[in-house]
Amino acid sequence: MQSRDFYINVSKKYKYKMLWTISSHCNFNCIYCYNAKEISDNFITKTYSPAHIAESFDKTGKSWLIFFLGGEPFLMPEFLPLMHELTKKHHIQISTNLCSDNVYKFPDYVPPDRVMLLSASFHVLEREKVDADFSKYIEKYHFLKKHGYNIIGNYVTYPLLFGRIEKDFEYLHKHGVDKIMPIPYRGEFEGKHYPYEYSDEQIEIIARLANLKKSEVSFPWPQTTGKGIVCEAGHRYFTMDNFGNVIQCFSMKKSFGNLFEGTFVPNTKNTKCMSGSEEWYDCYLGKIRTSILDKIGAFLR
Repeated sequence: MQSRDFYINVSKKYKYKMLWTISSHCNFNCIYCYNAKEISDNFITKTYSPAHIAESFDKTGKSWLIFFLGGEPFLMPEFLPLMHELTKKHHIQISTNLCSDNVYKFPDYVPPDRVMLLSASFHVLEREKVDADFSKYIEKYHFLKKHGYNIIGNYVTYPLLFGRIEKDFEYLHKHGVDKIMPIPYRGEFEGKHYPYEYSDEQIEIIARLANLKKSEVSFPWPQTTGKGIVCEAGHRYFTMDNFGNVIQCFSMKKSFGNLFEGTFVPNTKNTKCMSGSEEWYDCYLGKIRTSILDKIGAFLR
């Protein structure tokens, strides 16, 4: 496995980042997911070949760090050949629930040094339906770790789960899942808005699970006075949907064309953020302000 310094250096190397929601197709139906579960096969690989997609990134003349979100990426047809083509010139980070057995084929397509991170989402309520003792998750975690990948588990701190979160973490640690981090829930639950209205007790639990002091965990309400802060979105960071339509970010939905149709044109320099919002999580890729996310980012690297 590559050293921690290797991944820090790769992160610094890649000035250009693309957050790609590759599909909304998923075998889980998490109550807190921002994507509504879809069973339709809206896969980009049924429209374009892996080679064409990779060539579209290559033609920008930039070296990209591509973040793959879903849905569940490993369910997409030709996902592994696509990863093989993309990682010839770019690096990737994948968020996955590890349910697909295609995970076992991943090392045949992508070398570890082209993968910044595999983020293994636990999603306990859905996982229990298909993997009651979590043995499949644990087995695949160790498989990927053994093959040299930088893998970390994540656990969404949905308010309904606080009665069991610590026991779940203890169980996973006992079975060798040595890296797993709490991920703040973003959304509404019983009239409260999260993560801004976590209770003191809940924040204490999150801090313990993240190996932080309570004073280091802060979820301030989104700021509306931040207009004018310089951000890389639209210049070096972008958000893209499953069919290649590129926007500045989730807060500012300015279009930058379609990458796969050859109409993508980025800004030539950073611009000032005019949304005045930090509501969307992708803000933290352009400008990190919340201490807990900064600490989690350091842990991931």
